[in-house]
Amino acid sequence: MPTGRSSTPEAGRGRRGATREKMIRTAAVLLRENGVAGTTIDKVLAASGAPRGSVYHHFPGGRAQLLSEAVELATESIIELAGAAGEGDPAVALDAFVALWREQLLASDYRAGCPVLAVVVDADPALPELTEQAGEAFGRWQSVLARMLGERGMTTTSADRLALQSLCILEGAVAVSRARREISPLDEAAQAIRALYEAEVDRAGVTS
Repeated sequence: MPTGRSSTPEAGRGRRGATREKMIRTAAVLLRENGVAGTTIDKVLAASGAPRGSVYHHFPGGRAQLLSEAVELATESIIELAGAAGEGDPAVALDAFVALWREQLLASDYRAGCPVLAVVVDADPALPELTEQAGEAFGRWQSVLARMLGERGMTTTSADRLALQSLCILEGAVAVSRARREISPLDEAAQAIRALYEAEVDRAGVTS
């Protein structure tokens, strides 16, 4: 009887889990670079190296489920980044967001965008649930930023407004950077958000 760890049920489950995660991550990358139309099952399989039989084994809901989980992965990644980098300081979290987008834009030669925004801009009429999921994702990001701002002493109204402004400015800046193939729109956006934050801090008398 084989005794290698690769033959154990636990190892088998681990491999299956790794395959599933790789497919989701691959779908997220394809979404951010190619949009919904360019994120097909065939392309995910080709890029991830996963066997075709794994699609409906891991994603019984098919392409819709795979795309939905890719959007969820992108959503959670940003929330985790904010928590790990910011530790309650929205200015530090902003720097982390900008650093992430800078890295992804330059590394992809300006092909990479936001996977969550992609399902809205390149919406598939057959998958309206993805647009709804994107709206919820933006709401969650706004809530995380607003909570950080509130913890710095801002009122709920001010925190919500500044969080939404920051989100819109950053998402727009990434799109403009991709279109113009230069990083300056992202840098300008970061400066604009920081100015808004500092103005709000001064107005509210919050210690930054």
